[in-house]
Amino acid sequence: MVSSSKRRWIWVAWLIIWPASLYMICQHTNFQEIKWLDLSAFTALAVVVALFPIMVNQIPVFFLNGITLVIYLNFGLFIELIITTLSITIVLLQVRMTRKDIFRIPLNYLMFLVMSVSVAGVYHLFELPGSEEKTLETPLHIIAILAYSLTLFLLNHVLITLTRRLIYGKRDKIFERSFFWEFMTTFYILPAALLLHLLYHEIGAIAVVFIGFSIVSTSYILRLYYGSRSMNERLRMVSEIGHELTAQLNVKETLDLFMERIVELVPVDQALLFDVREEGELNLIRLYDPKNHSPYKQGIRINKGEGIGSTFCANGAGIRYGKRQQWLHNWKGTAPVHSESLMCVPIQRESQMIGMLVLLSDQRNVYEKYQYTLVHLLADFMAVSLLNAVNYEQTKKISERCALTGLYNYRYFEKEMQKQFEYRDKSEPVSLIMLDLDYFKQVNDMYGHEAGNDVLRQVADRLRLAVAEEGVLTRYGGEEFAIILPGYSSDKAAAIASKVQQRITERIFITQHFLEDQSLVTLAVTASIGVASYPENSEDHLELVRHADRAMYVGAKQRGRNRVAIYDQIEQPENIPS
Repeated sequence: MVSSSKRRWIWVAWLIIWPASLYMICQHTNFQEIKWLDLSAFTALAVVVALFPIMVNQIPVFFLNGITLVIYLNFGLFIELIITTLSITIVLLQVRMTRKDIFRIPLNYLMFLVMSVSVAGVYHLFELPGSEEKTLETPLHIIAILAYSLTLFLLNHVLITLTRRLIYGKRDKIFERSFFWEFMTTFYILPAALLLHLLYHEIGAIAVVFIGFSIVSTSYILRLYYGSRSMNERLRMVSEIGHELTAQLNVKETLDLFMERIVELVPVDQALLFDVREEGELNLIRLYDPKNHSPYKQGIRINKGEGIGSTFCANGAGIRYGKRQQWLHNWKGTAPVHSESLMCVPIQRESQMIGMLVLLSDQRNVYEKYQYTLVHLLADFMAVSLLNAVNYEQTKKISERCALTGLYNYRYFEKEMQKQFEYRDKSEPVSLIMLDLDYFKQVNDMYGHEAGNDVLRQVADRLRLAVAEEGVLTRYGGEEFAIILPGYSSDKAAAIASKVQQRITERIFITQHFLEDQSLVTLAVTASIGVASYPENSEDHLELVRHADRAMYVGAKQRGRNRVAIYDQIEQPENIPS
């Protein structure tokens, strides 16, 4: 967004420089020698060519340079400047501008004023012999025309680069695609322009029809070619993004990648990705808003019939608007202030809408039909990828979790221990707590295995309360549990172990007598707990497990149970009971 002060200075500069420059140039123009009918033909050609610009990186490229060269040679600088201004105005009217973008018109007028005066000066530096009507009379004339065209091309690119950097704050590369397209159109049209000039002096204004038709046709064909090429490139991008998405097996990463690629694929100032709940409620799960213009924040929920969810995508069909007035009345509540173009794409799975993507741009008429098709195609890719990621995470959760307690299982414990030692700094500590319930076999024998399972579930709940996010909770097997504590030394791990013991013993356990009358029974459950740490008393993860296990059996079980034992504080055992 260009600041209001910059826009004001551009208007002031135009009001001062533009009229004064036109007046001075006009004083050196002989209007009596101008053939107005011929000039009308050249003006019509310039206008038609201006109707078919090629938009490259939001920069219009068209065949005007060759035509203005011929106009300059035959009618002078003032006429060339007026026709160039007219053509540029037509091009700018086709570009999607808002009220705040109107400053681009005087800005372009000033730029082309500088270019026209500069290239005219370069041409006159050659002090060509003969009359301008015989432009190709000597090799020096050809050199002068090449210098004119080359200066026009380079100056145009320099001014565009400076404008985008100083006014728009964009750091574009010097040799972008627009540079090569501008070079190609400038020198591709040059032979046709020279032929038009020579033929004009042979047969008159009718030459504009013959040569002009080929110029306009070529311009139109190149525009179609560029559009087709851009479409193919974007289809290739969608295909590559689709492969990226399908390779993701994590829901969060899938959503993040989708949003990253969407803002690369189409021009976006705001992007909102909603999750559609069963009751019609919208949950904003991703937000792209670098300018902080959105009234919404990620995580906000919009009830059915409120805000954007009231009408957009209500029937599962997407929409595309080019102006703010077209969609503002359908946006219930606070709408983004600066947005003009809007695209809303439903995300569906099995004919049911599961999400909604809303794209907004501050420019008018930005989103074309083919762009909607591409975004819709990418949304379909994302829906499939999201389903795969959800299924994978569910399968992974089932394979890594104990079905009874919901804690991680032994398989996950082994993988996590290997990972802790594979990717961690050698000097960074890690501790392990091993926990075994005391006399647990008696619970199964007296009240049934269902009672034992009930106790195991309650123990898991108490472990979650005691450890929270500080460690990794696992069911090691049977009535044994393990707690991995990354970054914890032996002393800190001992404190966690004491907290765990307190959680287990501070309240009685309530279950049922499943072997008899299903009556409620209360149990006082205790646990023997062992603690070992790396690198204090272990060299690798296998030794860490053995030492924690030994501390639990020797330091806790053999010494009366219901206690916490630290590996460093126990004597070496003579034997370990089975």
